[in-house]
Amino acid sequence: MYSIKKIFLLLFILTSSSVFGENGPWKLEKNEEGIKVYTRTVEGEDIREFKALMTVNTPRKTVAEIVVNINDYPNWYPDITKANILKKVSANEFHVYNVIDLPWPATDRDGVSKMTIIKDENSTTIKIKSISGVKAVEDEYIRITNSYGFWKFTTKGDQTEVQFQYFASPAGSLPDWMINMFIVDNPFQTFQILKEKVEG
Repeated sequence: MYSIKKIFLLLFILTSSSVFGENGPWKLEKNEEGIKVYTRTVEGEDIREFKALMTVNTPRKTVAEIVVNINDYPNWYPDITKANILKKVSANEFHVYNVIDLPWPATDRDGVSKMTIIKDENSTTIKIKSISGVKAVEDEYIRITNSYGFWKFTTKGDQTEVQFQYFASPAGSLPDWMINMFIVDNPFQTFQILKEKVEG
């Protein structure tokens, strides 16, 4: 018979990070123009996750409306050439599609995600997670099948704190410089453009 102490010890071992692993600590990669970009390793993946932070002098609703307007992404979002809503599941849930333009000779990527909007008194969160079975894969693109993250807009007086955290496994092989571009430079440029749009 196992003693109570041995049972608790076994449970501790089975649930410890040495068994299941965990994501690494956040590392600051870029801190310019009031924009901070962090990355961290993801357990079981070669690609890192990023987190971008900034504060803008704009009401939360204004910033959120721009990010929710998927159809307008090709006009401002770096490297997105196609974007549209495939299905409106409810007032706060959508299936969205986008195409990412990659430098030659890499093949462009596309992806289908579920976007869920959650609001409370002081914040708006837009959750994003890849889904399958919604749109057929096209031969000219490589489909991203593992991606997740969120936008979060928090009211801070007359300002809005913006957080964008995201992970995407690009499928197929990409050179390190291109991967770095999309986990550091791309979110930084996204925030630069977004800040310009909301602050003028």
